[in-house]
Amino acid sequence: MTPDAEARTFVSGALSPVGRARFSGIDADILLGGDMAPFTVMDMTVAPGMGAPAHISFHEEKVFHVAEGSFLFLLGEERVTVETGEHVYVAKGVTHGFSALGERPARMTLVSTPAHHERFFQALSDMAVPHDPRDVAAVCAAFDQAIVGPVVTP
Repeated sequence: MTPDAEARTFVSGALSPVGRARFSGIDADILLGGDMAPFTVMDMTVAPGMGAPAHISFHEEKVFHVAEGSFLFLLGEERVTVETGEHVYVAKGVTHGFSALGERPARMTLVSTPAHHERFFQALSDMAVPHDPRDVAAVCAAFDQAIVGPVVTP
């Protein structure tokens, strides 16, 4: 899928990675994103026990599809195990996070709207490790995110 500059829309077609981001044990292939994208799509492989810390996305709605393995999700104050083939919806403003369960990496697809969540991933990926908490806070502020806790664990 490629942007059609004249029409300022995307041309229908197969998605292939247009970028990559890595952080917190997440290896994300960015399949759709950018200024003209209607939403963000990322294919994420997550190392066992790793994942996204508890956070709030103030302006984005998200759907996750678990393709392989299982994940522990934090949704508000509830912990939910999500298995292969299952889906999770996260409304904007809801505290959420996840970690991969088991001894092997797990994989899922994230669809987020409006677009641009891939930029948050890329900005975190570009940071030096170990992360300076002030830099993380600045990235979160720039992308209307707030990290409010650690990676969810069983």
